Amino acid sequence: MNCPACNNELQTVQITGVRTHACVGSCGGLWFEWSEIKKLEDRNTGAGVELLHVERAEGVHVFRDIQHPCPHCIHTLLYRHCFSRKFNYEVDQCAKCAGFWLDVGTLAQLPEQSPTEADQQSAQAYFKNLFEENLKSEVLTHPDVHEARQIIAQLFRFLTPQPLFPTETPFS
Repeated sequence: MNCPACNNELQTVQITGVRTHACVGSCGGLWFEWSEIKKLEDRNTGAGVELLHVERAEGVHVFRDIQHPCPHCIHTLLYRHCFSRKFNYEVDQCAKCAGFWLDVGTLAQLPEQSPTEADQQSAQAYFKNLFEENLKSEVLTHPDVHEARQIIAQLFRFLTPQPLFPTETPFS
């Protein structure tokens, strides 16, 4: 599989029994297949924090246009749930295989151990932008959209160190 952002070959990484595909050595994006996403409910907050620290190339970050292919299905375009240039994150989903593409952006720069007050404020701003400004603004036109928001919250809960993840999310 190739990265939908930079076309680098994705590498399989397994953390706490959850297999993902990471863009190691380039943009650092993460691909989660549906079968692996279903395992996230049983994982603790921050169980996948190691995935935030996959090797990234300095300065590689690609915000793609609206048409970018699913790394698994290849011929299906990913649906963009949200992105932020300010925090450099992006969350996309494939309508065919239901996999999720994540570029966590500035979340990967926050320390996982002993975060300072400034780190905690940065994390609060990041999650406020993600949950309250980007995802909450989506209109609930279909139950699938609500389910996708819950999955996105699970993905970020899995990846984020416990002291930095919000105790409540709008759709958890």
